[in-house]
Amino acid sequence: MKKSILFCMLSTVALSLCGCLNPHLSSMGASPMIVAHQPRLAVNGDTSSLTVSVDAYGGMKMTGRNIKDGFTGGGAVALSYRPLGFASPLYVEAAFGGKGGKASLECSESGKCNDGYNAWLAEVGKKKYSFWNLQERISFGADFDVGPVILGLGVGAQIFEGGGDFDDIRDYLDKQNLADNEDEGYGVKLYSAARFGARLGQNGVVMLESDFMWLKTLNIGIMLSYYHPSGFHGGVFAAEKVGYGVNFGKTFSF
Repeated sequence: MKKSILFCMLSTVALSLCGCLNPHLSSMGASPMIVAHQPRLAVNGDTSSLTVSVDAYGGMKMTGRNIKDGFTGGGAVALSYRPLGFASPLYVEAAFGGKGGKASLECSESGKCNDGYNAWLAEVGKKKYSFWNLQERISFGADFDVGPVILGLGVGAQIFEGGGDFDDIRDYLDKQNLADNEDEGYGVKLYSAARFGARLGQNGVVMLESDFMWLKTLNIGIMLSYYHPSGFHGGVFAAEKVGYGVNFGKTFSF
């Protein structure tokens, strides 16, 4: 019995050291959505509890698990409702977005990629594969005022689906047993967010937001945004499978 356990342990170590394991690949849609969450800010003096935000963004220098050198662009629409009125910290938010771009593959799993995958990378690894994705997210949470400081939390779920050359090559590598797909181009991930902001009096709000996507793997995104009282907003972000970029948009209140 002890010999069997020892043999299994040694086999696992040997596989890890010899580069015999398959890398894991997942859809580009399994990434944080670039959505500006409108804080409790009276747009043009309106006190409505219902807001709609429209955003566009572009990112480059993409990084992530076994991907690199990508770029992406897209947009999103978010509907936010505060059931107890605009002054309430509680909110429910639904967002829908789409994105597209190109990305190339690599081995970023500390040398655990099999020899066949590494050989394939050496031959065509610099090629960029196109992708497109749709993303939908439903979440709820609260934003609390502590003097001029805003503290917020959110949780929910995100659905994604998509296609393109990137998904086709993932499917090919999976069928050749060179890599393991974590999804078939669609799926659901759990979502959570933490926010920290500051009110600038009549000049709007600055907010830092961290987004976390959970399921099999963890994907993280960070956004630094400025919200003007007129409803216009913009900022910078860094997110896995999206890259580093800028976003801008407008919030309408009803």
